[in-house]
Amino acid sequence: MKIRSLLLLLTVSFLMSSCVSSSKHLQKGDYDSAIDKAVKTLMKKPDKTAEIEVLVKAFNLANNQDNEQIKQLKLTGQPDIFDQVVVLYQHLQYRQEKVERLPDNILKKVGFQHVDYSNAIVESKNKAAEFLNAHATSLMANGNKPDARQAYYEFLKVKEYFPNYDQIDRKINAAAQRGTNNIIFYIKNDSRTMLPQDFESELLKISLKQLNQQWLNFDTWEDENIQYDYSIYLTLRNIQTSPDLVKEVNYKEELKVEDGFDYVLDGHGNVMKDTLGNDIKVPRTKIIVCYITETQMNKSATVGGTLDFYDNRTGQMVRTFPVSSEFAFHYRFATANGDFMALKKETRQIVELRPVPFPTDLQIIFDTNEDLKSKTKNMIADNRKMLEN
Repeated sequence: MKIRSLLLLLTVSFLMSSCVSSSKHLQKGDYDSAIDKAVKTLMKKPDKTAEIEVLVKAFNLANNQDNEQIKQLKLTGQPDIFDQVVVLYQHLQYRQEKVERLPDNILKKVGFQHVDYSNAIVESKNKAAEFLNAHATSLMANGNKPDARQAYYEFLKVKEYFPNYDQIDRKINAAAQRGTNNIIFYIKNDSRTMLPQDFESELLKISLKQLNQQWLNFDTWEDENIQYDYSIYLTLRNIQTSPDLVKEVNYKEELKVEDGFDYVLDGHGNVMKDTLGNDIKVPRTKIIVCYITETQMNKSATVGGTLDFYDNRTGQMVRTFPVSSEFAFHYRFATANGDFMALKKETRQIVELRPVPFPTDLQIIFDTNEDLKSKTKNMIADNRKMLEN
C-alpha cells in the first residue's frame, strides 16, 4: 500500500512539474528548465511569440550567469579553478546546442548567434589537466595512502580530459597500488592438537580474493613484493572430538492388512444376499508385526579459536572475534525380524543400510573445514571497512 501511494505521489509530482510553464521557470530563476520548455513548445508551435520571448530572456540570463562565474573564477588567479571552468563552458555549449535544434526562422527571430566554445574548452581542459597532473604527482610524493587515493582520482580526471596524456595509465596504476591496503591471511594452530593433513591448505582456499574491492587486496599466500598493512590470523585454540557413541533402540511396527473375507449370515445361518442376489461378504483383517533393532552411531568435532586483526604499521591487534565450527556424524542402520510388509518406508530404507566404520578423529576434524571457511570469510567481509584506514 505504501509503495502504491509513493508511486502515485511521484506520478503526480512529475505531471505537475511537466505542467509548469516556461515563464514560471523563468520567474523562479530556473533558466535551463525554461529553455527546455520553450524549445519543446516552439518545436510544435513555432509561432508562439510568448515562448520566443521567454527563450531569449532565459538563454541570455543563463549565459550571462555562466560567463560571469567564469570571469570571477579566472580573476582569483588560482590554478585549481579550471576544472570548474571546463564544466561551465560545457554548460554554455550544451545550452547552445539545444537552442540550435530550432528551425532557422525561429533562430532568426530570437537573434541567435553561434559562439564557438571549442577553443575555450580545450584551453581550459589543458590547464585543468596540467594542474591536476602536477597536484596528483605532489600528492604521490607524500607517500601516504589517503594522498595516493586522492591522486588516483585526479589522474583519472586527467585521463577523462586527455586519454593519451603523458604516461597517465602508469600514473593511475601507481596511485591505485600505493593507495591500496594489502591484507595477508594466516592460520595459526595454538590448540596443542595435531591437525589433519592438508587441513591448513584447504582452509587457505578460502577465496578471499572475492572480497577485494577498491583500496583493499586480500592474499592467502605471501607475495614477497608486497608490504602488508594488515594481518588476519585465524588462531585455532580448542579442538575437541567426542567418543564414538553407539546406541541400540528396539521397537516394532504394525500394519493392519486384509486376510480374506467372511460371509454375512442371517439368523438361520444362511448366507445373506444383496439386492442383486449376490452373496454379502465382509473383509477379514489381521495385524502383521515386524521387530526392529536400530543402531545409532554419533560422533562430533568442534574447532574453536579467534579471528585476530593486526595493524602491521603499529604492531597492534585492533580487533578479535571468537569463531568456531562443529561437524556431527550421524548414521543409522537396522536389522528387522518379522513381516517386512509392516515396515514404514523410512524404516525400510534404514534396514537396507549396512554398518559403516566411525570416522577417525582426524577425519571428523577435517570435516569442520567448510563451515569454518564460510564463517571466517563472512566475518572478514563484515569488517572490511575497518581495513580501509
